[in-house]
Amino acid sequence: MKRKIAQIGPSTLMISLPSKWAKKFDLKKGHEIDILEHNEKLIVSTQNETFKKELEINVSSLDIMLYRLIGALYKSGYDQVKIIFNNPKQLETIYDVLRNTCLGFEIIEQSKNFIIIKEISKIEHSEFENVLRRNFLFLLSVSLDSFEAAKKQDYDELKNITLRDHNINKYSDFCRRILNKRSLSEKTPPLYHIIEQVEKIGDMYRDLCTYIQENKLKLNNETLNIYEQINFFLNSFYEAFYKFNLPNIEEFGQKRNEIKKLIEESLNSKQDKHILFYLNNIFNTIFDLNGALMTYHI
Repeated sequence: MKRKIAQIGPSTLMISLPSKWAKKFDLKKGHEIDILEHNEKLIVSTQNETFKKELEINVSSLDIMLYRLIGALYKSGYDQVKIIFNNPKQLETIYDVLRNTCLGFEIIEQSKNFIIIKEISKIEHSEFENVLRRNFLFLLSVSLDSFEAAKKQDYDELKNITLRDHNINKYSDFCRRILNKRSLSEKTPPLYHIIEQVEKIGDMYRDLCTYIQENKLKLNNETLNIYEQINFFLNSFYEAFYKFNLPNIEEFGQKRNEIKKLIEESLNSKQDKHILFYLNNIFNTIFDLNGALMTYHI
């Protein structure tokens, strides 16, 4: 939509707010709004959240994908959802998702064939940056601690480390919900992708730990070295995300070539191919974040 600029006084310019948007968020004279300057754009936003995003959905036909759907409803930014189901297993799945993620969501009503969940504690948008950094640090701790546990053949600790993935999932879902509820800028798509991949990398470390623990594997020095180098690679991405510059990006690319060569050499030897498969997936997923990283910062 276009707006004509009006002049008030000798140096003040003014444009009007769209009436439909103002009514939607119950904006009145005296209310405050936020204006973010970004190059040629002005991004106008309000903290007034009187507008509620609600949905009614029938999940009776779902089984395998129900868990993921409930998570998607949370990440999409709905404030209240009525979910219609048709069997106890589906209800159990819904409860399971709410226990493991969905910060601030609670059940406010339940009947024989439907359940209503609602955001009862408000998400503070100002916490986004803190939670995002905490999620990165949690993933880094999983990478380092899992390496030490694998090196020491501490299988009980490896099993414990897999449980930390719940926190990575929870923090990632929180961040994605914030982005969907209140888009920060045109930088949102690459940032959303990075957060999704961070959760995916956490899942990969979880699966790697599970495989080592269940099979009581002893990793040889060559494999341990690759494991450690990939952990350093993950830390390099973290540092590039928060201290972005072109030399860091170039170093990230050079490190990728070094690790890729190590993995290729190990695949030609008699190493455990399953372990290398897990490590190679983690490695490639980390490197594939380079595009979103540069798009986000440039």
